Amino acid sequence: MAPLSFQTESFGRFYLVDKVATGGMAEVFKAKSFSHGGFEKLLVIKRILGHLSDNDEFVEMFIDEAKITVSLQHPNIVQIYDFGRIRENYYLSMECVEGKDVKGILRKLAQRRKLFPTEFAVYIAHEMCKGLDYAHKKADAQGNPLRIIHRDISPSNILVSYNGEVKIADFGIAKAESSAYDTKDGVLKGKFEYMSPEQASGKELDNRSDLFSAGIILHEMLTGRRLFKTDSDVKTLERIKTGDVSPPSKLNPAIPPRLDEIVLKALSVDPAERYADGREMQQALLEFLYPATPDLTRESLGHFMQELFSQEVDEERGRLLEGTRVASEMYAADPGPSTEQEWQASAATTAGTITTQPSRWPWAVALGALLLLGAVGAWALTRQPEERVVERLVQAEAPTTGSVQLRIEPAEAQARAFLDGAEIGSGSMVQSEGLAVGTPLVLRIEAEGFQPYEESLTLVAGERLRQKITLLPVPAPVPDRPPTAPVESATPTETTQTAPVTVTASFSSDPSGATVSVDGRSVGTTPTSWTGGKPGGTYTVVMSKDGYDSASLSATLPETGSKAFKGSLKAKAVEPGTLQVFAGKAGPATVSVNGKAWGESPPLIKQSLPPGTYSVTVTPKDGSEPETRSVTVKSGETAKANF
Repeated sequence: MAPLSFQTESFGRFYLVDKVATGGMAEVFKAKSFSHGGFEKLLVIKRILGHLSDNDEFVEMFIDEAKITVSLQHPNIVQIYDFGRIRENYYLSMECVEGKDVKGILRKLAQRRKLFPTEFAVYIAHEMCKGLDYAHKKADAQGNPLRIIHRDISPSNILVSYNGEVKIADFGIAKAESSAYDTKDGVLKGKFEYMSPEQASGKELDNRSDLFSAGIILHEMLTGRRLFKTDSDVKTLERIKTGDVSPPSKLNPAIPPRLDEIVLKALSVDPAERYADGREMQQALLEFLYPATPDLTRESLGHFMQELFSQEVDEERGRLLEGTRVASEMYAADPGPSTEQEWQASAATTAGTITTQPSRWPWAVALGALLLLGAVGAWALTRQPEERVVERLVQAEAPTTGSVQLRIEPAEAQARAFLDGAEIGSGSMVQSEGLAVGTPLVLRIEAEGFQPYEESLTLVAGERLRQKITLLPVPAPVPDRPPTAPVESATPTETTQTAPVTVTASFSSDPSGATVSVDGRSVGTTPTSWTGGKPGGTYTVVMSKDGYDSASLSATLPETGSKAFKGSLKAKAVEPGTLQVFAGKAGPATVSVNGKAWGESPPLIKQSLPPGTYSVTVTPKDGSEPETRSVTVKSGETAKANF
């Protein structure tokens, strides 16, 4: 294996195995921690640069936001595990999400001259709304709403894992009702091109401001174009405040009218005309996705991400494996203190005692990097798939309870979870907090058509047990056999039941991104897989994609294992259109279309082109500023661009 460009180093009880990003205020690393019995954990360490400890204003600005961040625990929000100080550096440890942020995905697609598949863009927005709705409605221990507003929802803060999970990151400038630090008059926080009109105007914000920002991201994913970005921040803010928004279908004709309506409602200038909360917007997106389901779409998105970033995935995993190998050798040579208490004592000896009073130190400095990580660059990581993980929860006081977070598969099982006979939740993700510790609790999972799952758990104060549970289907009954004549020499034998065999069909297409239906039922978008068939069964598979003739094939599944099926889609014969350009008062001027020179105008210039959207630029001969417009050419029609 090739040597690491980053030298693995120890950092307290952590081992930094790969550097992800560096900026003026923080360094971000993939890290490993080790414990007894071969236990190891992958996480992210954000190490705050030492000089920030002397910046009182910086510290004051983030102390309350840090408390907000650690209180948010949701599948669609990046989890903060712990904070502390080692030597001169404060740090945050957090969930590691292996993947990319939406900004990186859009950049990669632009390099390939491709658009984000509509189904995936809608799914990502759907998951964003779930996380935002949770944060917006978060309450304190007494039930008082915190009224959290993220205020920096942007593509670089939306992470998509290689497994198709979507998580919101960087609550570093979030604002809550309980915050003691007030933004100074005239100071705008967040990325200008993703602000809401009221945020751009410096007005009071509520949860609908974040939904406007989510609408901007959805618009950009559907069109591949920046919605409000201009050549200056002032112009960008003015454009946002005037609500200068075109429906996505104007740039991407494949967008249906219903999706236009959803996007434009989220982007209404008047907050009262937007969705009332994240749940309402999520429901609208879910209805649009139907008959596809979020679980199937997540799986397809994971395949899409792994194909799009195949080279990056291999490189990242190679560095992680090598870094882990070096870290394991370092741990074996010097495991350090054996308990958490000894580590804390060691850290205190090295760096001095860390106060938990509301001074201005650990919380604020630790979360300072969350605001400025956008300047560092996208750190989109994630956790490795794990069967069971124990997390150390961050609490200001000594913890007295534990919690569990269960991921139950298959997702469609509609399972119910019980602890000591009391139901704690249902569905594919179940979370329960405030549970008794130190005594065994009986966990039982029930779902119709599946065998019950049961085990005994003993929780530890201040820790969350995260566990994946896969339910097994109830064995199919053995059909009655017709009676046969008794045979005296025959001896009775026991009838054994065997679990049903599951076979997998993998579907791909050329080009990819085709909708797959099996016997008339949609199962996802290529590349995708399907496990709903019977071994040896034959099914009619249809793959369809806008602009292409559908491909139909007969798929016979294997008796066991998996089988791949691929369809080739032929582009439909499309009548070209005509693009007509006239410089008019801007002339005489040089005309170029998509960067290719067409000549000078006047006179009128026109040319036959395939349907699509083109960038037309006229550059006046007198040295005036060039002017660029986006023009859509339709089949059999003439599109005019008059300057």
